[in-house]
Amino acid sequence: MRRIMLPLLSFLGLALAQGTTCSVSYTPPNYPELPVGRPQVYLTVSPTALASPGSFTVRAWTSSPSTTAWVRIRWTRSELALGNVEPWNPIYTLLSPNPVQGCPEVQVSTRSLSFRDNGFHNFVAEAFVYWKEWRVDWSCQYKDQSGNVQTTTVTTSGHMPGYPYYNCRQLRGYWVPLSGTVSTSGRGAAYLTWERELSYDEVLNEFATRLVEDHKRATASMLAYAYAKEIPEPVRGALARVAQGYFYDCNWLGICQRADPAGEVKILTDVPSILYGYGLLYTGRLCGGFISFCFGQQNSRGADIGPKVEIKTFLMVKGWRHDYLLMDRVIPRKYYDPSDPEYPAVPQDERNQVLQGCQTYKDTPEGRRCLALVETPTGLVPTLKTLLMIDPMFQRGRQYP
Repeated sequence: MRRIMLPLLSFLGLALAQGTTCSVSYTPPNYPELPVGRPQVYLTVSPTALASPGSFTVRAWTSSPSTTAWVRIRWTRSELALGNVEPWNPIYTLLSPNPVQGCPEVQVSTRSLSFRDNGFHNFVAEAFVYWKEWRVDWSCQYKDQSGNVQTTTVTTSGHMPGYPYYNCRQLRGYWVPLSGTVSTSGRGAAYLTWERELSYDEVLNEFATRLVEDHKRATASMLAYAYAKEIPEPVRGALARVAQGYFYDCNWLGICQRADPAGEVKILTDVPSILYGYGLLYTGRLCGGFISFCFGQQNSRGADIGPKVEIKTFLMVKGWRHDYLLMDRVIPRKYYDPSDPEYPAVPQDERNQVLQGCQTYKDTPEGRRCLALVETPTGLVPTLKTLLMIDPMFQRGRQYP
């Protein structure tokens, strides 16, 4: 009985150079070492959703480790807020080396991710495997184009051949060793809060830039809603730009790219002066050009809903791929400043509870401004709009313009 060894296959030379490869052996004629049917490869990405700074751990293995020559994990694409990033991009590398190969399984961790990596990250697992399949040879008759009866040998996986063959007689049954590559895919989602990595002012600056860049892709599909006593700069300026629409990347001929106004912007406030004073109200059209043409409809309005706004800023924005929730609140000085006359009267448990959720802040004469920015897959903002009764509150308030 002869035992076949497949230690290093020449056509896998490139794969061998990238990682470990195992030898696979089998014994004819029945190949008891090989499984019946093609093995499967499995892939897990852990955690499936990353909510704090860290990395993904990706593991791949097969259903038949002893007949696996190699297993490989490849990072294929990251789907971020402003577009896809492919592995060929030298500036953005999630997995290095890419792919990573092992045998009979492989496990690898990505680099540490930050809020700039928010989105879906796609991986593929590939494996070169061996298996066996049953074959039966039959001697069958058939008629050729001239109507003459011919005899031939037909091979099937076990069943008797059908039309155009007849009078079939089984000759022999035997196992055939086979090999090939199997693959599967998986992905992990990263949605980290921005304030863990940035200061108060840095969050606002980064978000203002992201708002405009996202709007260039979302254009009229962007939606924004806010309960606010104020909207801090430079976010206010960016939101005004989004509400108005604009032209950008103009060439020497005056031909520009166009970002149509956001589909809807509604600001609910109890400080109506911020609406006109901030330049947030637009109900005309975006117009421009040497010979003036008008394009998308502007739909940015506000409402004074009376003394019902208990937070400085709660802004929701539906973007192209991601939604954004910005919250800016004020913590009174009595909770954190020992020089405040009311500081001693505050119970320690209450103080801890109030300050616990304030990771990123800026102390001002008014109090401690506490900021949070959450990025999520798109679709959350329309749901929150309903839950927070944006439209009913807008209808009850005094509307501008």
